[in-house]
Amino acid sequence: MKGAVFDLDGTLASTAKAHKIAWELSLKQLGFKLKIDMESLLGKRAMDIALFLIEKAGINDINQKNELAKRLLEIKSSIFAPYIMKYAEPMPCAIQLINTLKKNQVKILIVTSSLKITALKVLEKININPDILISGDDVIRGKPDPEPTILALEKSSLRPEDIIFAVGDTIYDIISFSEAKIKTIYLTNGDIRVPIDESLLKKYNAIKINSLCDILMKLQSLHFQ
Repeated sequence: MKGAVFDLDGTLASTAKAHKIAWELSLKQLGFKLKIDMESLLGKRAMDIALFLIEKAGINDINQKNELAKRLLEIKSSIFAPYIMKYAEPMPCAIQLINTLKKNQVKILIVTSSLKITALKVLEKININPDILISGDDVIRGKPDPEPTILALEKSSLRPEDIIFAVGDTIYDIISFSEAKIKTIYLTNGDIRVPIDESLLKKYNAIKINSLCDILMKLQSLHFQ
């Protein structure tokens, strides 16, 4: 039984708009008017994003910052679902790729920096049911640390050499996959395109692709049905 590892937001699902709206409305509920640059949030765990936003809003006292970040994350989690249901969509070829892998007995491992409750809502909307889901609240150290990827391998009883490929849309994903000893790694364009230093791709042995459709076509050429 082989496996494939996927990031979620920006890789399997287009969710940037839903996240942006939910974060901005949550900040507003706390009395902060802050426009969010989603590029600066990509790949970060939800709690790390909350801390970053509270600091950006001008709160530097560590105790106050931690308390407000916790509250911000609670609000965001409570209001997020309707925006996911309205705006989230599968990324190009995501459904076809997952279905092709499942038909060929390949386990689907999703490793996301989002909270579990958030990730489950996204997966429900795009109608993908993974074999393993590791979220930001399952680990102590999120991506780019390899901990969440290693945990996904352990939970699926797979070794790095059993993974056909791993794919994400940020350098955080690529580093995590590489340091977990996965050999074939793809960096795809997410719903927010961020320039990536080519030397980093080379360092972490990652292949740049336009979309998941590139992987699907490669599998079809290898006679995956």
